[in-house]
Amino acid sequence: MKELMSHNIEETQRFAEQLANNVHGGSLILLMGPLGSGKTAFAQSFGKALGIKRAIKSPTYTIVKEYELPDVGKAQRFIHIDAYRLEEGGAETIDIDQYLDQNHICMIEWPQFVQDYLPDNYIEIHFDFLSEKQRKLTVVLAENADVNHQRLIRNWLE
Repeated sequence: MKELMSHNIEETQRFAEQLANNVHGGSLILLMGPLGSGKTAFAQSFGKALGIKRAIKSPTYTIVKEYELPDVGKAQRFIHIDAYRLEEGGAETIDIDQYLDQNHICMIEWPQFVQDYLPDNYIEIHFDFLSEKQRKLTVVLAENADVNHQRLIRNWLE
């Protein structure tokens, strides 16, 4: 577990860009935290750093958005899932397995609503409010994380 302190949105965006610079196909990143804590801003900066030119919007109503990546050396697609609307159920309807692929980089907001459908191999980032601008990001590597996720965390946080 590692804690990162963000003093403003630009710093949170920089953390996302640094993670994107180290990510690889098959990565699963889970973003947890209350509404307005910075999860979507993080995902947007992450996607932009991957080279996505079009606007990255929270897929709250569509649940899943797929973005083709220009650098197919990293992966073919960035998959952004917002599971907020699945709080009352329905996770089985989106077939998460199809997105958890070595050709995809998958980022899930509100993963607790689809937890039963996720593998044990992921990076989890918790967003906590400290003040109006400050956030604490707690980075947790899954207990059963593979060597690629371990390397990703190590490279990102160095």
